Amino acid sequence: MSELIKTEAIVLRKLDYGDSSRIIHLFTEEFGKLTAIVKGARSSKSKYGLSLDTINYVQIIFYKKDTRDVQLIKEADLINHFTVVKENLDRIQCASSIIELISNLTVEHEVHKKLFTGTVKALELMNNPEKDPKLIFAKYFLFFIREIGYALSYDACSVCGRPIHSDENVAFNYDSGIVCKECKSDRLVHVELNKELFNLFICLNLKKNDIKYDQKSLGKIIQLIEKFLKYNLQEFKGIKSLELI
Repeated sequence: MSELIKTEAIVLRKLDYGDSSRIIHLFTEEFGKLTAIVKGARSSKSKYGLSLDTINYVQIIFYKKDTRDVQLIKEADLINHFTVVKENLDRIQCASSIIELISNLTVEHEVHKKLFTGTVKALELMNNPEKDPKLIFAKYFLFFIREIGYALSYDACSVCGRPIHSDENVAFNYDSGIVCKECKSDRLVHVELNKELFNLFICLNLKKNDIKYDQKSLGKIIQLIEKFLKYNLQEFKGIKSLELI
């Protein structure tokens, strides 16, 4: 027997199915990632077709049946379709990078309300025309890796544990993270972090709104985090949307 459930969700992907239906991949607040079908979604008479578009934030009602891999959506109401994001290429690319992270690096049916709330907040901030989408994504990326268990240490060397100060010359190692000047010599794959870049790393990890940065430095940090994940997660092949940022 199926149970009728209401939850909020972010649309990750949609696929046409059959003559008129659509398969929707969702990241939900209450059930993590799940797959559902909307029967007749592609019909001109369907009131749910536009609501269930990629990146949209929606409230859905679906028939939940644990023995079924694909759930059946009964209703879908649009909460936010992020108009500003979808009208700007840079914002689309950053929002799409968020969607890729959720799609590729979260576990099916694993509930993570904090990650869900943080994802909605990031998309809402990107929808503000006065906010820099690249800055929001860089902060979100650090938040995301922390939430999936790959938090970086900023006050101590990730190898020897020695305290690190913000005025030190440190390095970023793709395998372990931020390392002190002594340990970096023993690491084959690393990138030197000058004081400005290291301090930007620290600021991005804090809840600060007055961050001083430039686009080149932001891009550098995003690339470092991406390579860090590649070294630590064999199944992670990178973010395609990042190639366009």
